[in-house]
Amino acid sequence: MLKFIKSKFRSFRREEEGAMVVEAMIMFPTLFAAVIATFVFFDAFRNQSINLKAAYTISDALSREEQYITSRFLTNTWRVHRFLTNSDALTKLRVSLIQYDLDDDEYSVVWSRPRGGAGALNNGGLATMVSNDEVPVMPDGEALILVQTWVDYEPNFSIGLGSFTFENTVFTRPRFAPNGICYDHNGTEDGHEICPNSS
Repeated sequence: MLKFIKSKFRSFRREEEGAMVVEAMIMFPTLFAAVIATFVFFDAFRNQSINLKAAYTISDALSREEQYITSRFLTNTWRVHRFLTNSDALTKLRVSLIQYDLDDDEYSVVWSRPRGGAGALNNGGLATMVSNDEVPVMPDGEALILVQTWVDYEPNFSIGLGSFTFENTVFTRPRFAPNGICYDHNGTEDGHEICPNSS
């Protein structure tokens, strides 16, 4: 009987059929976490690409305008941005027209209109952007359309990557109105339009 028990213990000790199952149980959580992390990072980069393309689309559409930019136009533009990004959260949009004056060596905000809770850009905020080298070099009297967007992003899974906001800034030169586009709340020539100095 003792020999039989010893024989069975020796057989059990030499048995390797369950080794792969044990290794799989050890490696599966690590492999699963790696797959989830890959998915989260891919989704984050995909959303970043979508948001950047949406900002360029908005900027390009504005650059082709020859008429007044109105309050309704900007509201509809913001809605288009929300549609393009397909974001569950409320997106923010700010459209500004900036101009450079060589005599004063100064960048100034001609007009700025936000949507979605963003604040309007003022000369102080523009000066900060200039000091951070965020504004391209402009010739005297040049006007540029500045489109800024903010889109909140929250990962589908918690892997140590917390919620954050995609922020995009796009500068575009007006295509058909080289002196810069004007803003008027209602789009009527009632003396309330805001245009660059050279318009």
